Amino acid sequence: MRILRSDDPEATRLLDAGARVQGESWGARLTVSDAVLAACRAAVDAARTEGWTVRALAPREAAALVELDAGAAADYPHTAATSHDVPDVARLAAALEAGERWAFGAFAADGRLDAATVLYPEADRVDIDLTVTRAPVRRRGLATAVKGAAVLALAEAGHTRFGTGGAGENVGSRRANEALGYVVTERWLHLVAP
Repeated sequence: MRILRSDDPEATRLLDAGARVQGESWGARLTVSDAVLAACRAAVDAARTEGWTVRALAPREAAALVELDAGAAADYPHTAATSHDVPDVARLAAALEAGERWAFGAFAADGRLDAATVLYPEADRVDIDLTVTRAPVRRRGLATAVKGAAVLALAEAGHTRFGTGGAGENVGSRRANEALGYVVTERWLHLVAP
């Protein structure tokens, strides 16, 4: 298998030679603007109106995040380019404490963590490591809300560029990002030679 950007001449050559696309993935970028901040505020406000508390997670809440992620691990699309490992609680807590990771969550009225996102700094942007929503409350805007909360808080701290990506088949993830202003900048083809 070869994983190549869709605009790579080698991908075109392989497709012309009969290679088949076994899967796709994508990358997206967001640059902070007034419109992006407004979209982020609207997503957070919508979740709050529905009864969730949306906020940054403390290192002591790493176990709840890992439990949520482990419960949804089987639902993540697994492709040649997009796999997911559930984080280790102690490592995640230490990374949150050290500022090497940031996490934001949506909590139900009973205190249950229903959605979360984890981000980390790159040289030129902040990237999303994972975003997860508890199965019974999916399609309620919670992933968009926690991503929006992250952008709002990190933009206030001076970050202006964000990145993310995912499996081509995970349309919900792509739409949640696009709702905030992320723009798909690249597609990757998972090609199997003839």
